[in-house]
Amino acid sequence: MHTGFLYKLIGLTLVLAGLIFIFNTLHAFDGFQSFVWVSLAFLVITTILVYFIMQRAMAMKDHSNFVVAFGTGFAIKSFLSLAFLCYFIFYRPIANHNFVFPFFIMYFAYTGLLVWDLWQMSKQKPLP
Repeated sequence: MHTGFLYKLIGLTLVLAGLIFIFNTLHAFDGFQSFVWVSLAFLVITTILVYFIMQRAMAMKDHSNFVVAFGTGFAIKSFLSLAFLCYFIFYRPIANHNFVFPFFIMYFAYTGLLVWDLWQMSKQKPLP
């Protein structure tokens, strides 16, 4: 794993964890505090997994393989996130439906970090 990405991932996670802590003290996440913490852990793990897939895609020389690997990475992230949310919607329902807002804020923050880092990496090494 690229160490620059790892530092950015840790920094983003610490910022989000701090914000979650602050919002928890303000009782903004009443009824779904544990969901927000589990979401944070889930998104960190998913982002690391997808980063590995994307990093391998960036190393590919064949353009069609690159597109497939890149698309697969985002498909995996999207599918796992949807499955995660469906679990909490259908199998362990949360009464307060606002639980999706912090999840999607974190989802887009980690997706933005992933895209930003891959974009920076592509500027250093031209895409196939």
